[in-house]
Amino acid sequence: NYISALQTELAPGAEGYTPDAFETLQNMAVGQRDLGKGSASISTIERAVNLQKQQLEAEQKVNEKVEDKALMASLARSYALGAELLRGSDKSKCAKGLRWAHEALALQQRVDGDVVKMEQADILNTIGNVQADLGRYTDAGNSYKASLAIHEKLEPNGNTATTASVYGNLGSLLHRQGRFQEAITMYEKSMKLQESVLAPSNPDIAVTCNNIAVSLTKLGKLEEAQEYAQRALALVEGSDLEEANGDKRLFQSTLKFIVSKLAKQAAHKSMRVQEQ
Repeated sequence: NYISALQTELAPGAEGYTPDAFETLQNMAVGQRDLGKGSASISTIERAVNLQKQQLEAEQKVNEKVEDKALMASLARSYALGAELLRGSDKSKCAKGLRWAHEALALQQRVDGDVVKMEQADILNTIGNVQADLGRYTDAGNSYKASLAIHEKLEPNGNTATTASVYGNLGSLLHRQGRFQEAITMYEKSMKLQESVLAPSNPDIAVTCNNIAVSLTKLGKLEEAQEYAQRALALVEGSDLEEANGDKRLFQSTLKFIVSKLAKQAAHKSMRVQEQ
């Protein structure tokens, strides 16, 4: 388990900590987040960042002309993960997350040199997420588009779940801005990719269906919205996963709202017919 691994790996040797120690801390932070221990996960990733920075500084004192690119890449991962973990916090912590995400990008660019790699696209996606949380919608849109540009360059066919995720994030951003039809276009691109690379029952597809249903509802396209909402719910029915159960409650709420609006719409039409 993580605790016994840490006891072994976090004892620095003659040349400092091993890469496994930092990866263990990163995995531990993710595990803590998944268990709902948000504060503990942030403390763990901060510990990783501090240890990695100390080790880089120590190495540079010995030989400032040599860069430990493996350690720099690992620190970039810690910064990017920390930025995601700080999401949903108060604005000051979100702002710290944005600073960390930019630190991650700068480090990754130093590691990659002139060769742009997918890690930069992932970090740009994270930057977009945090900017969106802070209400910086224009900046977020630019970050998502920059991420997609790298995806399109490195994965011309775009058949990756990560590419789908960026399209989905851009769709959510457009929905927040009230640009519902544009949001649907992005969601549809996301779902097309998801359906090509994920299992048919994957909950990510259900989430995208629900997102489309919500945007369609905002446009008043209730019958079409109902179809997507029903599909989203059908995809998670029968699953006993805790995450799916949370999604199921959300999808049920979406469908109930749409059905209610359809009923009101039908009643209004009926009254108009009677009046005529």
